[in-house]
Amino acid sequence: MTSVCDYLIVGQGIAGTVLALMLEKKGKSVFIIDKFSIHSSSQVAAGLVNPITGRRIVKSWMADEALPDAFQFYFEFEKEFGEKVFHSIDALEVTSSVHEYNEWTRRMDEQNLQHYFRQDAPNELYRGKIRDFIKLVRITSSGWLDIPRFTSIVRKKFLASNLIKDELFEQDQLKVEESGISYEGLFAKRIIFCEGYKCLENKFWEYIPLIPAKGEIVVIECKGLPQEFILLSGMFIIPIGNDQFRCGATYEWKFENELPTESGKSKLLEMLNNVLKTEFKIIEHTSGVRPTVKDRRPILGQHPDHQNVFIFNGLGTKGVSLTPYFANHFIEHLENDARLMSEVDVGRFSSMKN
Repeated sequence: MTSVCDYLIVGQGIAGTVLALMLEKKGKSVFIIDKFSIHSSSQVAAGLVNPITGRRIVKSWMADEALPDAFQFYFEFEKEFGEKVFHSIDALEVTSSVHEYNEWTRRMDEQNLQHYFRQDAPNELYRGKIRDFIKLVRITSSGWLDIPRFTSIVRKKFLASNLIKDELFEQDQLKVEESGISYEGLFAKRIIFCEGYKCLENKFWEYIPLIPAKGEIVVIECKGLPQEFILLSGMFIIPIGNDQFRCGATYEWKFENELPTESGKSKLLEMLNNVLKTEFKIIEHTSGVRPTVKDRRPILGQHPDHQNVFIFNGLGTKGVSLTPYFANHFIEHLENDARLMSEVDVGRFSSMKN
């Protein structure tokens, strides 16, 4: 293990991965500790980018600010590593009644969302392939990130430099002092926890009201369904190539473990049958646990009692869209003392700490 670094990062999901890359770009040295798990939210998440929150038909929080940063970050990553990980494709919201379609068109004008829509939705392309619909609403600035591939590429990069250790973080081995932190022979100026829902088991952050939400998704093979667009109809159906689609997702607030369930699979099958007319078969079924917060805002900042202990977490279902913007925002805070947005500052939970 490296003897000295600027930042020790615990967790290498999308949050820890993007943060580590950005810190290196700023000339900072990092070391990562992460025990790989196929059930981490980053390994299971669909990686969807969508500027519109469908249920209320409003602009996703921070979409105007965060999406340009996200697209630029992932495209630059592809150029640097020569790997395809981000797929910029339009999404289609399926409307099943005239009232629903009119509500979408009305809200577009009210919310000043016109630049996120195109008028040439390919309605005829989907006739007979999805269940009765009135019209499709075409949403731009959308797409999906292959998160497992993205994090795997970065993991190999850090492994090649001996800057990552595949093991569980042992809290009792951490020593926090005014001058920095030490952990099993490593000294770092600061430690940043990017553990997802596992921060509930972290003595520094157990006071944060994080809500674990289990999600299950399936991959289907559906040879008759067009692959040019993402479909949204109470669920997402994302084309991933070779007539395969990643579909989901369920939300479960009470669960026994991280494993996929037959009940989750049955629910996804029912959802798919309500959308698709085209025959399909399930070829993969996975699950993971998301770190969610009641106010649906990320969690960034410094521990109230330890000046060298930080957190970067809670990006939830919008992680792909928000992480590059807030990683940069966080680094400006860490390195240049820039003030954090009050909406994301972990200090908003300080009254909950005993």
